[in-house]
Amino acid sequence: MTSDDARLEGELREISYKTDDNRFAVAEVLDDAGRRHTVVGPIGHLAPGAHVVLDGRWGDHPRYGRRFKVRAWLVEDPRTRRGLELYLAGGAVKGLGPALARRIVDQFGLETLRVLEHEPDRLREVQGIGTKRLEEIIAHWERDRVGREVTVMLRGHGLGAAVTRRVLEAWGTDAIRIVTRDPYRLAAEIRGVAFRTADGIALANGLTKDDPRRAEAAVRSLLDASSTEGHTYLPEGELILRADRLSVPRAAVSAALDRLALQAVIVRGQALRRGDPTTRPVITGAMHRMEERVAAALVSRCRAGRAADAAVLAAEGRVDLELGAEQRDAVALALGSDLCVITGGPGTGKTTIVKVLVAAAALRGETWALAAPTGRAAQRLGEACGQEARTLHRLLEYNPQKGGFQRTASRPLDRDLAAVLVDETSMVDLPLLNALTEALPPGCRLVLVGDADQLPSVGPGQVLADLVASGVAPVARLRQVYRQAQGSGIVRNAHRMLRGETPISAQAEDGRKDFFLVPREGADAVRSALVEIVAVRLPARGFDPMDEVQVLTPMHKGPLGSRSLNLLLQSELNPDGEPLIFGSRTFRVGDRVLQIRNDYDLEIFNGDVGRVVRLEGNGLVVTFGGRELALMGEQLERLELAYAISIHKSQGSEYPAVLVLLDRAHHIMLRRSLAYTAITRARDFCCVLGSPRALRTAVGRSGGERRWTGLARRLALQAPAAGST
Repeated sequence: MTSDDARLEGELREISYKTDDNRFAVAEVLDDAGRRHTVVGPIGHLAPGAHVVLDGRWGDHPRYGRRFKVRAWLVEDPRTRRGLELYLAGGAVKGLGPALARRIVDQFGLETLRVLEHEPDRLREVQGIGTKRLEEIIAHWERDRVGREVTVMLRGHGLGAAVTRRVLEAWGTDAIRIVTRDPYRLAAEIRGVAFRTADGIALANGLTKDDPRRAEAAVRSLLDASSTEGHTYLPEGELILRADRLSVPRAAVSAALDRLALQAVIVRGQALRRGDPTTRPVITGAMHRMEERVAAALVSRCRAGRAADAAVLAAEGRVDLELGAEQRDAVALALGSDLCVITGGPGTGKTTIVKVLVAAAALRGETWALAAPTGRAAQRLGEACGQEARTLHRLLEYNPQKGGFQRTASRPLDRDLAAVLVDETSMVDLPLLNALTEALPPGCRLVLVGDADQLPSVGPGQVLADLVASGVAPVARLRQVYRQAQGSGIVRNAHRMLRGETPISAQAEDGRKDFFLVPREGADAVRSALVEIVAVRLPARGFDPMDEVQVLTPMHKGPLGSRSLNLLLQSELNPDGEPLIFGSRTFRVGDRVLQIRNDYDLEIFNGDVGRVVRLEGNGLVVTFGGRELALMGEQLERLELAYAISIHKSQGSEYPAVLVLLDRAHHIMLRRSLAYTAITRARDFCCVLGSPRALRTAVGRSGGERRWTGLARRLALQAPAAGST
């Protein structure tokens, strides 16, 4: 424990509030001296009456007073007759109300739990318990016993309440048998359990290091983990190297690969370099089938055509815009092809092209669906075109309760849909593109718009870059920066970066004063300058720091990571807002907050930004896009402060003013695509603050971090004669 940590021991008397998933509760504990205390934390699953030992911290809430915030807990058997009654009637045994619980305790006293555990048939001695009720009590007590034993076992290996709950939900009363006999299933089937954790449990339970299941579990775990890094496969040599870091011998890995390939759990492709088996792709069977399906669906549409010039001119006239030659070719390609990719950097007219395409669809009497990967990108697309645009998840009717997307090959999108246009396609990962192509009805065209030089998707794949690189899909490449954008320092410097040139600050060139470089070395100097720029200089230029300024940084951790910077900016910009302390985080009324995971019930999605408008009970009321939503319990775990966010989280967004931090401490993340993505999030003003050497490093590293993906190769193999325009 640290000096701020504390321990509270006593009887859990009452739970006054808890969330549906039990991950947040407000309860009362009676300590051994007879004092009552309010405790809050992930204890909703505990039964009143139990004797608990709680670790956590004391805190003072401005509305609810002194409370103990629980971090960890130990549950012991009730120690008093009253505690036993509360325990039995409070959910420890299903179907026991207060009256029956009292009769059981009156009959057996402090021996009650021993009787339940070892002599349950003696419960017949209690009035009101017949054969059927006895069977129900025994069955529920057995499930509860398993839950307690699994909790003790997994907590002993450092796993928390959330993982324990998932284990019990997945395996029920079989949980102990599975965890002890085949603990590697934890890593394979339970979210949040890494191979090293499962391996530690396995070795502690007597499994040997040469057990075949160990190597197979390592292979599966490494492939699954690689997909979170954006890969769809790993070269065999890389896989063996990663397994070696887990202390799994190479011979065991090779044997495991042979067995898993025979079972079709994995697929081993042909070596990418002749005679070098280390370059052989190893991919899960599910990912292999997904890449194959997407490649086949796209290749079947790769027939480039052109619309009549008259149709393009008519659409231009409808929106009163005059296209350049590149733009006109792109519109013609999109209107005449079953599949079209339109890619280009800032200022090249992608939004203009989309407006003209929507106008052309209206002239033709066609129904087009407009979509984007995120809510913010969909909102921007809809505002630009004057037509509803949806997230891809909403278009495909994602429903987590029913098991994923409801629009599929067996229930495709509406058959009168002439085309689907997707903006910000660089953010689309392979599984999402697979879901979209499966749901397209016959004859529906697909138009994919995006900037292939931006960061790729967070999920597996780099579908836009692979489509462009394949040489198969009809691609319209936009290179010309149009006159209205040429005066922008943001646009000029974005294209300089693409050429590998260091950006130039507004002080050093003529033109619009909208792009500045502010050199600072070291975290303290950068943080000091950050506060001055956000709180003083940008407001002097007319930017509201609470609504119009976004700080972007490559990383989450460290003194220049988003977590630390959010605390700094919160204390500077919103020090007096009424606080709500939730775990290790403090939210204040007025804070800008970021949703970090999709919530399909509330229709708020990863990356949506809101504002805290008031506290309500043990939660917050937050506005998202004009809607007020009350959030509490687990929902608050999906919120972070949003004064500073990672560059990856900013994809698909546009902000009036952007402040980008680049420091040598970010060295591992510094890439051209990262810095390029960051500065192109700015609409009116951009400032790059930090180390000039870090900026030069980022600009000099082209191509981004390497991703192992197979879509481009599969496209080329399936359509060797196709080409792009």
